[in-house]
Amino acid sequence: MLSVPLLVSSLCLAPLVARADDPPAPPPTPKLGLVESGALNLVTERSARIASAKKSLLRFEPEAFGGTVTVEKVLAKPGPVTAGTVIAQLKAKDFDKALSDLRIQVAEATERFAVAQEEATLARTSDAMAMERTERGHMLAEQRMRHSREYYFPKSLDLAKVRLQDQADGLKDQGDELAQLERMYSDATLESETKDIVIGRARRGFERSRTYFDYGQKDHELFLTFDHPNSVREAEDNLRYSQIGLDHLRIRQRLGAINARLGLASAARNLDDLNLRLTRMEGDAKRLTVTAPVDGLMALSLPEEGEPVGGSALMATIVDPSSLELTGNLDVEAIRILGPGSTLEVWLTSRPESSGQATITELSPLGAADGTGANYPFVASVQNRTGEWPLGAEARVVARKSIPGCTLVPAKAVKSSNGRWTVEVWTDGKRVEREVRIGASDGKVMQVITGLTPGEQVVLPDA
Repeated sequence: MLSVPLLVSSLCLAPLVARADDPPAPPPTPKLGLVESGALNLVTERSARIASAKKSLLRFEPEAFGGTVTVEKVLAKPGPVTAGTVIAQLKAKDFDKALSDLRIQVAEATERFAVAQEEATLARTSDAMAMERTERGHMLAEQRMRHSREYYFPKSLDLAKVRLQDQADGLKDQGDELAQLERMYSDATLESETKDIVIGRARRGFERSRTYFDYGQKDHELFLTFDHPNSVREAEDNLRYSQIGLDHLRIRQRLGAINARLGLASAARNLDDLNLRLTRMEGDAKRLTVTAPVDGLMALSLPEEGEPVGGSALMATIVDPSSLELTGNLDVEAIRILGPGSTLEVWLTSRPESSGQATITELSPLGAADGTGANYPFVASVQNRTGEWPLGAEARVVARKSIPGCTLVPAKAVKSSNGRWTVEVWTDGKRVEREVRIGASDGKVMQVITGLTPGEQVVLPDA
């Protein structure tokens, strides 16, 4: 029989000895995290720079002079400056000669424009007189044509016919008189000499009349065939030429008026251009004396004395130290929290006791590539501050945002691979991989958009 101590010891060791027919022991439970529902509180802290919200860039920007400009003398030093203070004196090579030549050109152009105006007035008067003469000549040609058709052309035809008929009648009368004389002198009682004289004279007159009549018939035929039609054609052509001349004169005068207007416009434009250039040149003369446009703190960018100054060269920057703003960059995570109108808590790195608030007024919609991410420039207006904030100093900006009603999972439970986000869900004592869609994160917990529900458990890494 066993002793009591030995029996107890045997009973305690019995469970540690596995039998061959016992089932395998279950795997140990991993470290688990709970999927919860709640608000996600996001905080972002970024670096920014203090700048002036009111900045004046003083540049040398000549508007007309294109020659060489150098720094003659620098008259101010960097630091506080008041409006109107002379900063520097510039020197432009051959500037006075160029300005004098331009003034002469303006005076000449003014005289040429006045001459062009007088010539245009004279041309309009001459055109009016020429048009009046031409229109009157055309009117007279129309009158002549109308009278010729109504009176002169029919009259000339009738007179030609009457003249021919008169010659025919005269020839017939002379023939009848010759026959009558020959019958009268057939009686031999008269002297032969007397008879021969009378009858010979009559016969000669008759022959001459016949010759005239023959030519008269030919003249009448030529008149009807050529002279009369040519007279009608000439009158019609004169009227047509008169109309064409009147039309051409109107066209020439219209084109001349257009050319005159173009000439005047060109002369006026040239005069305006020269006056504008003179105004700009006189302005350039004032710009050679560089003055501060506003009060503020000034930083000089002028070349050394004697060195050239290029066009649009920056000569000085003047800022207003009483009007401040912050400039910096936000990453993709930060713009989840911040946007135009967002309020920032601000404090200076070098002066933690100096703090204030700022409001984002500008946020670039386009980010500049930065490694695997992007930076989005922003500008924030300073609402209030304590102490003096030096321009250019580094500041820290902090912003907070709460997203209510989120499904939250411990951030270390989420794995990323090839653009996929997954977690291992502990279900019925087993690990089950599940793909999820994530949102924002505060570094400890992460927002899950889809894939998990509150109350589920996820596997956490051992480390």
